[in-house]
Amino acid sequence: MNAVLAELGKNLAARWLTHLVPSGLLFLAVAGAGRLLGQAHWYDVGRVTRALDELAGHPASRSTGGVVLAASATVIASAGLGLLAQALGGAVERLWTGDWPPPLRPLGARLTERRRGRWRAAEDAYARVDARAVEQGPPLGPGTVRELARLAAVRNRISLVEPAHACWTGDRVRALDLRVHQAYRLDLDSAWSRLWLVLSADTRTELRTAREVYDAAVRLAAWSLPYLLVAVWWWPSALIALGLAMIGARRGRSAMDAFAELVESAVDLHGRDLALALGVDCPGRLDRETGLEITALLRKGA
Repeated sequence: MNAVLAELGKNLAARWLTHLVPSGLLFLAVAGAGRLLGQAHWYDVGRVTRALDELAGHPASRSTGGVVLAASATVIASAGLGLLAQALGGAVERLWTGDWPPPLRPLGARLTERRRGRWRAAEDAYARVDARAVEQGPPLGPGTVRELARLAAVRNRISLVEPAHACWTGDRVRALDLRVHQAYRLDLDSAWSRLWLVLSADTRTELRTAREVYDAAVRLAAWSLPYLLVAVWWWPSALIALGLAMIGARRGRSAMDAFAELVESAVDLHGRDLALALGVDCPGRLDRETGLEITALLRKGA
Protein backbone atom coordinates (compact mmCIF):
# COMPACT_ATOMS: atom_id res chain seq x y z
CA MET A 1 0.00 0.00 0.00
CA ASN A 2 2.84 2.43 0.80
CA ALA A 3 4.39 1.76 -2.62
CA VAL A 4 1.07 2.39 -4.35
CA LEU A 5 0.55 5.65 -2.46
CA ALA A 6 4.09 6.75 -3.27
CA GLU A 7 3.52 6.06 -6.96
CA LEU A 8 0.23 7.95 -6.87
CA GLY A 9 2.04 10.84 -5.21
CA LYS A 10 4.57 10.95 -8.04
CA ASN A 11 1.83 10.90 -10.63
CA LEU A 12 -0.03 13.71 -8.92
CA ALA A 13 3.13 15.81 -8.75
CA ALA A 14 3.81 15.18 -12.42
CA ARG A 15 0.27 16.17 -13.38
CA TRP A 16 0.46 19.27 -11.19
CA LEU A 17 3.65 20.42 -12.89
CA THR A 18 2.50 19.40 -16.37
CA HIS A 19 -1.04 20.74 -16.45
CA LEU A 20 -1.39 23.47 -13.86
CA VAL A 21 1.77 25.52 -13.61
CA PRO A 22 2.84 26.10 -17.27
CA SER A 23 -0.63 27.09 -18.44
CA GLY A 24 -1.07 29.35 -15.42
CA LEU A 25 2.30 31.00 -15.99
CA LEU A 26 1.44 31.71 -19.61
CA PHE A 27 -1.87 33.23 -18.60
CA LEU A 28 -0.21 35.41 -15.95
CA ALA A 29 2.27 36.65 -18.54
CA VAL A 30 -0.47 37.55 -21.02
CA ALA A 31 -2.69 39.12 -18.35
CA GLY A 32 0.22 41.14 -16.93
CA ALA A 33 1.32 42.35 -20.35
CA GLY A 34 -2.23 43.22 -21.26
CA ARG A 35 -2.66 45.18 -18.04
CA LEU A 36 0.45 47.23 -18.84
CA LEU A 37 -0.53 47.88 -22.45
CA GLY A 38 -4.25 48.53 -22.08
CA GLN A 39 -6.61 49.16 -24.98
CA ALA A 40 -4.94 52.37 -26.14
CA HIS A 41 -1.41 50.93 -26.44
CA TRP A 42 -2.29 47.31 -27.20
CA TYR A 43 0.57 46.98 -29.71
CA ASP A 44 3.34 48.81 -27.80
CA VAL A 45 5.62 45.98 -26.70
CA GLY A 46 8.22 48.53 -25.62
CA ARG A 47 6.04 49.42 -22.62
CA VAL A 48 6.38 45.85 -21.37
CA THR A 49 10.15 45.89 -21.92
CA ARG A 50 10.53 49.14 -20.00
CA ALA A 51 8.38 47.81 -17.14
CA LEU A 52 10.56 44.69 -16.92
CA ASP A 53 13.71 46.84 -16.86
CA GLU A 54 12.29 48.90 -14.01
CA LEU A 55 11.37 45.75 -12.12
CA ALA A 56 14.87 44.36 -12.61
CA GLY A 57 16.33 47.55 -11.19
CA HIS A 58 14.20 47.47 -8.05
CA PRO A 59 16.19 46.71 -4.85
CA ALA A 60 13.93 43.74 -4.02
CA SER A 61 15.00 42.01 -7.25
CA ARG A 62 18.58 41.81 -5.88
CA SER A 63 17.44 40.20 -2.64
CA THR A 64 17.46 36.40 -2.50
CA GLY A 65 14.47 36.43 -0.18
CA GLY A 66 12.56 38.77 -2.48
CA VAL A 67 13.27 36.63 -5.53
CA VAL A 68 12.24 33.43 -3.73
CA LEU A 69 9.06 35.06 -2.43
CA ALA A 70 8.13 36.41 -5.86
CA ALA A 71 8.85 33.06 -7.53
CA SER A 72 6.82 31.18 -4.91
CA ALA A 73 3.91 33.56 -5.26
CA THR A 74 4.01 33.23 -9.04
CA VAL A 75 4.02 29.42 -8.94
CA ILE A 76 1.19 29.33 -6.38
CA ALA A 77 -0.84 31.79 -8.42
CA SER A 78 -0.21 29.73 -11.56
CA ALA A 79 -1.33 26.54 -9.83
CA GLY A 80 -4.43 28.32 -8.53
CA LEU A 81 -5.30 29.50 -12.01
CA GLY A 82 -4.75 25.97 -13.29
CA LEU A 83 -7.20 24.63 -10.71
CA LEU A 84 -9.69 27.31 -11.76
CA ALA A 85 -9.31 26.23 -15.39
CA GLN A 86 -9.93 22.62 -14.35
CA ALA A 87 -13.13 23.68 -12.62
CA LEU A 88 -14.19 25.61 -15.71
CA GLY A 89 -13.33 22.49 -17.73
CA GLY A 90 -16.02 20.61 -15.85
CA ALA A 91 -18.54 23.24 -16.91
CA VAL A 92 -17.33 23.07 -20.52
CA GLU A 93 -17.65 19.27 -20.55
CA ARG A 94 -21.19 19.46 -19.18
CA LEU A 95 -22.12 21.87 -21.96
CA TRP A 96 -20.56 19.63 -24.60
CA THR A 97 -22.41 16.56 -23.30
CA GLY A 98 -25.78 18.33 -23.04
CA ASP A 99 -26.08 19.09 -19.32
CA TRP A 100 -26.98 22.77 -19.74
CA PRO A 101 -27.98 24.92 -16.72
CA PRO A 102 -31.63 26.06 -16.59
CA PRO A 103 -30.97 29.64 -17.87
CA LEU A 104 -29.31 28.26 -21.01
CA ARG A 105 -31.72 25.40 -21.73
CA PRO A 106 -33.95 27.39 -24.13
CA LEU A 107 -30.85 28.19 -26.21
CA GLY A 108 -29.79 24.54 -26.02
CA ALA A 109 -33.23 23.44 -27.19
CA ARG A 110 -33.07 25.75 -30.21
CA LEU A 111 -29.58 24.51 -31.13
CA THR A 112 -30.75 20.90 -30.74
CA GLU A 113 -33.75 21.50 -33.00
CA ARG A 114 -31.51 23.12 -35.59
CA ARG A 115 -29.14 20.16 -35.59
CA ARG A 116 -32.08 17.75 -35.74
CA GLY A 117 -33.49 19.54 -38.78
CA ARG A 118 -30.14 19.37 -40.59
CA TRP A 119 -29.75 15.69 -39.71
CA ARG A 120 -33.25 14.80 -40.94
CA ALA A 121 -32.64 16.62 -44.22
CA ALA A 122 -29.39 14.70 -44.70
CA GLU A 123 -31.09 11.42 -43.75
CA ASP A 124 -33.93 12.07 -46.23
CA ALA A 125 -31.42 12.76 -49.00
CA TYR A 126 -29.64 9.49 -48.22
CA ALA A 127 -32.93 7.56 -48.04
CA ARG A 128 -34.06 8.83 -51.45
CA VAL A 129 -30.88 7.69 -53.17
CA ASP A 130 -30.97 4.39 -51.27
CA ALA A 131 -34.59 3.80 -52.32
CA ARG A 132 -33.70 4.38 -55.98
CA ALA A 133 -30.80 1.96 -55.63
CA VAL A 134 -33.13 -0.71 -54.20
CA GLU A 135 -35.55 -0.22 -57.09
CA GLN A 136 -32.76 -0.62 -59.63
CA GLY A 137 -31.52 -3.74 -57.89
CA PRO A 138 -27.98 -5.10 -57.64
CA PRO A 139 -25.31 -4.63 -58.67
CA LEU A 140 -25.06 -0.97 -57.74
CA GLY A 141 -23.17 1.27 -60.10
CA PRO A 142 -19.96 2.99 -58.96
CA GLY A 143 -21.68 6.37 -59.11
CA THR A 144 -24.49 5.24 -56.81
CA VAL A 145 -22.04 3.74 -54.33
CA ARG A 146 -20.03 6.97 -54.21
CA GLU A 147 -23.18 9.07 -53.81
CA LEU A 148 -24.45 6.91 -50.94
CA ALA A 149 -21.07 7.12 -49.22
CA ARG A 150 -20.99 10.90 -49.63
CA LEU A 151 -24.50 11.37 -48.28
CA ALA A 152 -23.82 9.05 -45.35
CA ALA A 153 -20.69 11.04 -44.50
CA VAL A 154 -22.67 14.32 -44.61
CA ARG A 155 -25.29 12.87 -42.25
CA ASN A 156 -22.74 11.30 -39.89
CA ARG A 157 -20.78 14.55 -39.59
CA ILE A 158 -23.89 16.01 -37.99
CA SER A 159 -24.51 12.95 -35.80
CA LEU A 160 -24.42 9.16 -36.01
CA VAL A 161 -27.98 9.11 -34.65
CA GLU A 162 -30.83 11.63 -34.67
CA PRO A 163 -29.60 14.54 -32.52
CA ALA A 164 -30.93 14.94 -29.00
CA HIS A 165 -28.27 17.39 -27.73
CA ALA A 166 -27.10 20.86 -28.65
CA CYS A 167 -23.48 19.74 -29.19
CA TRP A 168 -21.95 16.97 -31.26
CA THR A 169 -20.14 15.42 -28.29
CA GLY A 170 -23.33 14.67 -26.38
CA ASP A 171 -24.82 12.89 -29.37
CA ARG A 172 -21.60 10.93 -29.92
CA VAL A 173 -21.84 9.56 -26.38
CA ARG A 174 -25.53 8.82 -26.92
CA ALA A 175 -24.76 7.10 -30.21
CA LEU A 176 -22.29 4.82 -28.42
CA ASP A 177 -24.96 3.70 -25.95
CA LEU A 178 -27.56 3.21 -28.69
CA ARG A 179 -25.27 1.29 -31.03
CA VAL A 180 -24.17 -1.12 -28.30
CA HIS A 181 -27.76 -1.65 -27.17
CA GLN A 182 -29.05 -2.15 -30.70
CA ALA A 183 -26.31 -4.65 -31.52
CA TYR A 184 -26.27 -6.65 -28.26
CA ARG A 185 -29.20 -5.44 -26.12
CA LEU A 186 -26.52 -4.57 -23.58
CA ASP A 187 -26.97 -1.64 -21.18
CA LEU A 188 -23.52 -0.06 -21.31
CA ASP A 189 -24.10 2.07 -18.20
CA SER A 190 -24.69 -1.07 -16.12
CA ALA A 191 -22.05 -3.20 -17.82
CA TRP A 192 -19.11 -0.83 -18.12
CA SER A 193 -17.62 -1.10 -14.62
CA ARG A 194 -17.76 -4.93 -14.84
CA LEU A 195 -16.36 -4.94 -18.36
CA TRP A 196 -13.48 -2.75 -17.19
CA LEU A 197 -12.45 -5.45 -14.71
CA VAL A 198 -12.07 -8.09 -17.43
CA LEU A 199 -10.13 -5.91 -19.86
CA SER A 200 -6.41 -6.45 -20.31
CA ALA A 201 -3.89 -3.93 -18.99
CA ASP A 202 -3.01 -2.82 -22.53
CA THR A 203 -6.65 -2.16 -23.38
CA ARG A 204 -7.13 -0.15 -20.20
CA THR A 205 -4.05 1.90 -21.06
CA GLU A 206 -5.42 2.68 -24.51
CA LEU A 207 -8.72 3.79 -23.02
CA ARG A 208 -7.04 5.92 -20.35
CA THR A 209 -4.84 7.57 -22.97
CA ALA A 210 -7.83 8.38 -25.17
CA ARG A 211 -9.67 9.82 -22.20
CA GLU A 212 -6.65 11.96 -21.24
CA VAL A 213 -6.53 13.39 -24.77
CA TYR A 214 -10.19 14.36 -24.44
CA ASP A 215 -9.63 15.87 -20.99
CA ALA A 216 -6.73 17.92 -22.38
CA ALA A 217 -9.02 19.29 -25.11
CA VAL A 218 -11.61 20.23 -22.48
CA ARG A 219 -8.97 22.08 -20.45
CA LEU A 220 -7.76 23.90 -23.55
CA ALA A 221 -11.28 25.10 -24.33
CA ALA A 222 -11.80 26.08 -20.69
CA TRP A 223 -8.78 28.41 -20.78
CA SER A 224 -10.63 30.54 -23.33
CA LEU A 225 -12.85 31.89 -20.54
CA PRO A 226 -10.05 33.52 -18.45
CA TYR A 227 -8.46 34.91 -21.62
CA LEU A 228 -11.82 36.36 -22.61
CA LEU A 229 -11.91 38.16 -19.26
CA VAL A 230 -8.51 39.75 -19.98
CA ALA A 231 -10.02 41.21 -23.16
CA VAL A 232 -11.84 43.70 -20.93
CA TRP A 233 -8.58 45.67 -20.65
CA TRP A 234 -6.61 44.26 -23.63
CA TRP A 235 -8.71 43.32 -26.66
CA PRO A 236 -6.19 41.02 -28.45
CA SER A 237 -6.81 38.53 -25.67
CA ALA A 238 -10.25 37.96 -27.21
CA LEU A 239 -8.52 36.55 -30.30
CA ILE A 240 -6.53 34.19 -28.08
CA ALA A 241 -9.75 33.11 -26.36
CA LEU A 242 -11.45 32.49 -29.70
CA GLY A 243 -8.49 30.43 -30.95
CA LEU A 244 -8.38 28.33 -27.78
CA ALA A 245 -12.13 27.69 -27.91
CA MET A 246 -12.04 26.63 -31.57
CA ILE A 247 -8.97 24.43 -31.25
CA GLY A 248 -10.25 22.87 -28.01
CA ALA A 249 -13.65 22.11 -29.54
CA ARG A 250 -12.08 20.58 -32.64
CA ARG A 251 -9.68 18.44 -30.62
CA GLY A 252 -12.43 17.49 -28.19
CA ARG A 253 -14.65 16.26 -30.99
CA SER A 254 -11.86 14.18 -32.49
CA ALA A 255 -10.81 12.81 -29.09
CA MET A 256 -14.36 11.85 -28.07
CA ASP A 257 -14.88 10.11 -31.40
CA ALA A 258 -11.70 8.09 -30.86
CA PHE A 259 -12.62 7.31 -27.24
CA ALA A 260 -16.14 6.18 -28.20
CA GLU A 261 -14.70 3.95 -30.94
CA LEU A 262 -12.36 2.35 -28.42
CA VAL A 263 -15.18 1.74 -25.92
CA GLU A 264 -17.34 0.18 -28.63
CA SER A 265 -14.41 -1.95 -29.75
CA ALA A 266 -13.86 -3.10 -26.16
CA VAL A 267 -17.47 -4.29 -26.05
CA ASP A 268 -17.12 -6.03 -29.42
CA LEU A 269 -13.90 -7.81 -28.49
CA HIS A 270 -14.44 -8.52 -24.79
CA GLY A 271 -18.21 -8.76 -24.41
CA ARG A 272 -17.99 -12.54 -24.42
CA ASP A 273 -15.35 -12.40 -21.67
CA LEU A 274 -17.79 -10.37 -19.58
CA ALA A 275 -20.54 -12.94 -20.14
CA LEU A 276 -18.29 -15.84 -19.11
CA ALA A 277 -17.02 -13.94 -16.06
CA LEU A 278 -20.64 -13.45 -14.96
CA GLY A 279 -21.46 -17.11 -15.51
CA VAL A 280 -23.69 -16.44 -18.52
CA ASP A 281 -23.55 -19.12 -21.21
CA CYS A 282 -21.96 -17.70 -24.36
CA PRO A 283 -20.65 -20.48 -26.62
CA GLY A 284 -19.95 -18.16 -29.53
CA ARG A 285 -19.72 -14.42 -29.97
CA LEU A 286 -21.84 -12.05 -27.89
CA ASP A 287 -25.39 -11.82 -29.30
CA ARG A 288 -28.61 -10.06 -28.38
CA GLU A 289 -29.98 -12.88 -26.27
CA THR A 290 -26.82 -13.06 -24.20
CA GLY A 291 -26.60 -9.28 -23.94
CA LEU A 292 -30.19 -9.10 -22.70
CA GLU A 293 -29.44 -11.72 -20.05
CA ILE A 294 -26.35 -9.78 -18.92
CA THR A 295 -28.38 -6.55 -18.74
CA ALA A 296 -31.09 -8.19 -16.63
CA LEU A 297 -28.48 -9.69 -14.33
CA LEU A 298 -26.58 -6.45 -13.81
CA ARG A 299 -29.62 -4.25 -13.33
CA LYS A 300 -30.76 -6.53 -10.51
CA GLY A 301 -34.40 -5.69 -11.12
CA ALA A 302 -33.84 -1.93 -11.31
